[in-house]
Amino acid sequence: MRIEPTTATTGSTPLACRDVFELFSTSFERLSDTFGDELTTYDFTFAGCPVRGRFLGAELAGIFRTAFEPDPGGREPVLEICLWDESADTGIDPRLRLACGLDEHQLRSSVVTGISESGRYVCHMAESWLNFLDLEQPAVVGCVFDRSRLGLHERARPLEWPLRFWLRSIGRRVLHAALVSRDGAGVLIGGPAGAGKSTLSLACLDAGFDFLSDDKIALEAVAPGIFVGHRLYRSILASVDMLRHFPHLAPHADRLETDALNKAILMASELFPERIAASSRIEVLLLPQLDPQLTAPRLRPARRAAAMRRILPNCLPLYPTWDGSDFGQLGDLLQAVPVHWLDIVGAPVQLPPLVGSALDASLARRSTTDQP
Repeated sequence: MRIEPTTATTGSTPLACRDVFELFSTSFERLSDTFGDELTTYDFTFAGCPVRGRFLGAELAGIFRTAFEPDPGGREPVLEICLWDESADTGIDPRLRLACGLDEHQLRSSVVTGISESGRYVCHMAESWLNFLDLEQPAVVGCVFDRSRLGLHERARPLEWPLRFWLRSIGRRVLHAALVSRDGAGVLIGGPAGAGKSTLSLACLDAGFDFLSDDKIALEAVAPGIFVGHRLYRSILASVDMLRHFPHLAPHADRLETDALNKAILMASELFPERIAASSRIEVLLLPQLDPQLTAPRLRPARRAAAMRRILPNCLPLYPTWDGSDFGQLGDLLQAVPVHWLDIVGAPVQLPPLVGSALDASLARRSTTDQP
């Protein structure tokens, strides 16, 4: 992935990021006028924030309805997303986009995924679509060229790249971690890919915990020493191998035959609609790791330095650069909550009681320290 100032050309004339964003915006409005019957407006919640989506193409709108919880209403959207779908079954004519100066081949030859030099614009160039984020408006605009080329991850978690930059701009950094909760008290689960975050979070959900994420969350510092984790999407991307531990859930998994990552989508909101939480205060951090030498799983204290080494490598790639405030917020979180290793062996059904005991101990500790 290259991170460069984003420019484009129309003919031989270079375009700045602002120009490309305006061309996409103009194209969307013209297409909306021409294909108004295809326009769907969907207000949804993302990381606790109200977002308005405007979509040209019913199937594209359906992807966002599946991925995001509807907003309960009564709140002014703080972000607008405008996307159109040029897949063959929509009937949306790409010649209107071309008439606005947006040629796909020219854009791909001169625009790269990255951030503009000013820091205002974020561009995402993918095989199946192009989208731009203007952090000042704020708004996302873009086009899906062929919906059939959308991968499993893009369907389960659409616009993940630009949205994480928007969250950072409002003080909610994305962490590569899972999050479950009980009665509003959150258990953050950190570690590298393959450590068991998805398995542990799904086991907890199946055992009665509330679910927020199996992979990424938005972290917000609401007061000194108090951190809230926000759910981003309502899906679980589970490996097919992992689903063998949950045979009663496997029939509900959706998998694209073209998926090369051996992943499947589980819609937690459909399986356990009463156990989907939007946000929770983080009370404890668990670091799962597989240990086949054990005879039973165990919970043991972890040093905060070890937790930083365990979590940070997977969080760093989420943004091209990290500054002092990014490192500082993660360090403050690790100082604010107890940290434990969770050594995993055997069936996942054994794990939720250990998660519950770690949460109980943390809440008891906080209750003691909060007393005058």
